[in-house]
Amino acid sequence: MSSENNPGTGIVELDVRPQLRAGEEPFSIIMDTFKNLQPGETFVLHAIMKPAPLIPLLEGKGYSSTCEQVSSDHWIVTFVPQTN
Repeated sequence: MSSENNPGTGIVELDVRPQLRAGEEPFSIIMDTFKNLQPGETFVLHAIMKPAPLIPLLEGKGYSSTCEQVSSDHWIVTFVPQTN
């Protein structure tokens, strides 16, 4: 697992491709990372497929999302906190 927190940038990145390739379920890692976000931080997730069930879950917690497929087995999903 690769997790990178860039202090001062407001971006937290998590790469779960190794877990997915090994047949592991990374949901708990994703949610633990999400729960530890600071207010206003953006969450960037790297996965081998579009994490369709995760998107509405985090959108329901006040985040908008964008998805980008950069290769056949690399998706980047960016969750940005919505402002009121």
